[in-house]
Amino acid sequence: MSTMYQALLTEGTLTKRDKTLILVSLFAARREERQMLYFVERAVEAGNSVPEIAELIASAIISRGIPTWLSGIEAISYAIELQGDVVVVEERKEIAAFSSQQECIDYYQEEFDVLPTWIQYLVDYAPDTLLKYSNLRTTSLRDGVVSRLLKELLLYAINVCEAYEKGILIHKANAVSLGANATVLDEVKALCIYAVGIQVIWNDEQGKA
Repeated sequence: MSTMYQALLTEGTLTKRDKTLILVSLFAARREERQMLYFVERAVEAGNSVPEIAELIASAIISRGIPTWLSGIEAISYAIELQGDVVVVEERKEIAAFSSQQECIDYYQEEFDVLPTWIQYLVDYAPDTLLKYSNLRTTSLRDGVVSRLLKELLLYAINVCEAYEKGILIHKANAVSLGANATVLDEVKALCIYAVGIQVIWNDEQGKA
C-alpha cells in the first residue's frame, strides 16, 4: 500500500496537498470512514487546515446530502486532534441569497447557457425546493478557503466513482470552465481508481477536457 500511495500522491498539475484534500472529502461522500481518516492524516501532513477540510467536505452535501457531513465530522474532529487547538480567524464575506424564482433561473442560465431540464422541473413542480437548493448550491460552491475549482473537481470525482453520467458532465464542464484541463481531470480519475478500482477509466468515456 505504501508504494501505491507514494505513486498516487506524487506532485503533478494537482499538488499533493490538493490530492489528499480531495481524497478525504471523496471518502466522506462515499461514507467510507476508515479510508477517510487515513487520508486526514495525509492531508494534515501535506499542510491542509481544519477549515479547508471542513469546507471541501461541506461542498459535497449538494451532491450526496447530509450523510456526507455526518461522516465528515469524524474527519474534522480527527484533523482538530492532529493539529491541536488551532484558532483560525477567517474574514467572512457577505453571501448573496436568492429571493425569487426568477433570480434562480437567471443564475442557472448563466451557469449552463441554457436552463437545464432538471432545473426546469424544479421550477415547475418544486419551486420552494428550487429556492432553497439554489442558495445551498451557491453557498457551497463559492470561492472560500478552498477554491471553487477544487470543489468542482471533488464533485466530478464523486460522480466518476459512481458512474453517474449526468453529474460527470455537469461538474466536468464546470471544472473546465474554471481552468481544468485534460491532465487535471486524468489526475482526479487516478484518485478515483484508488477509491473504487480500474473501472472508473470507462466511467467518463469522453476522457478528455
